[in-house]
Amino acid sequence: MSTQYEERQSFDQPKEKVLRMFSDRAYFERKYAASGGWDIKILEHELDGKRFRIKCSYSRKPDADVPGFAKKFIGDSVQLTQEDVWDLETANGRLSIEIRNAPIRMSAAMRVVEEKGGCVNVLQWTLNCPVPLIGSKLEQMLATEMHNKAAADLDISRRLLTDY
Repeated sequence: MSTQYEERQSFDQPKEKVLRMFSDRAYFERKYAASGGWDIKILEHELDGKRFRIKCSYSRKPDADVPGFAKKFIGDSVQLTQEDVWDLETANGRLSIEIRNAPIRMSAAMRVVEEKGGCVNVLQWTLNCPVPLIGSKLEQMLATEMHNKAAADLDISRRLLTDY
């Protein structure tokens, strides 16, 4: 079983400008530096004009109190590996996140679509933790944490968008 939800990131700029930002290595470095506390490393990246891919690793102490049942998986520091892949012609992408030492997989299908006054990035999230008894609790905890951070993340992205 998995947890699924939709997130919408709206921008008051054209789709092409948002995709230019989403396909820039510096955007990722600046975004996570601005969100504070993340130690980011770019592991791989490529841009060939039609396709963009970046793989990063991040680590930091968790913001929220980690429940006892989750501590054995997450530990004192959260270490993530994230890969973003964009087809720049179709404005469709895929994001995947792995948490080190945890049986949790998070992914999102992304698509940037034009909307009145700008565009929106629609993310269809899927969180999966196949651990009996506590897997769905971990999924819900992560979904709540991600939802709580989404507004701050979007605010940073909107500020950075002015540079593109």
